[in-house]
Amino acid sequence: MQAYLDQAIQVLRDGFTQINDPKGLIIAAVATLFLRSWGQWIPAAIISTVVYVAIEHFAPVLAGQGELALPPLVEASFWTRTGVLLVGFLIVIGIFFFVKRIVNSAAGGGGGKGKH
Repeated sequence: MQAYLDQAIQVLRDGFTQINDPKGLIIAAVATLFLRSWGQWIPAAIISTVVYVAIEHFAPVLAGQGELALPPLVEASFWTRTGVLLVGFLIVIGIFFFVKRIVNSAAGGGGGKGKH
């Protein structure tokens, strides 16, 4: 049981580490701006992951330093890394959205409660 817990914690750490760079944080911040409720949290993380992978894969092509090709969709390492990125985006977008909700409720006087 401890091995599974250690493995889960390692995935969380790896995900956060992968996203904790300017590119990942900007993508997460933009996703958070469009987030209106917690129900959109998982779809926002999935879209953010797709955007991150696309930018990472196709940026060298646009810079003229690589050839146009699809990402290695049949390799297990690609999907493992993509899953770790998804976990990272879930963590970072969740934190950003939590902070956004606190700031909005503080700035808006409690989110409209008690107004007539």
